[in-house]
Amino acid sequence: MSIEPEDRDKLLKDYSHGMKNKMQMLINIIAQPNLLLLDEPLTSLDVVVAEEMKQLLRSLKQGRITIFSTHIMDLALDLCDEIVLLNHGELERVDKSNLDSHEFKEKIIAALREEGHE
Repeated sequence: MSIEPEDRDKLLKDYSHGMKNKMQMLINIIAQPNLLLLDEPLTSLDVVVAEEMKQLLRSLKQGRITIFSTHIMDLALDLCDEIVLLNHGELERVDKSNLDSHEFKEKIIAALREEGHE
């Protein structure tokens, strides 16, 4: 990950929101946990940093389990070996080949309407 020279000696409190998130991700990765839990890990990152982070997450797949939540299906397809949906409090495994099907999209839309997320 690239960090501009002028940003290398700043206190964490002086970073932008996106830079704080980038630093938090790097701290989590440096700690080398066997299990890494991430909630919407790329949401506040700019396009360039998000792509760098995706490459980093791909490179860390070996030897650890990474679980992350996201509402962005393309991100899940790009990074995940397995995808599950939380549907009415139950985890439901999804075949990655079904994510683009019309039936799957209709099911998701119907579930969101039931929950009031129109």
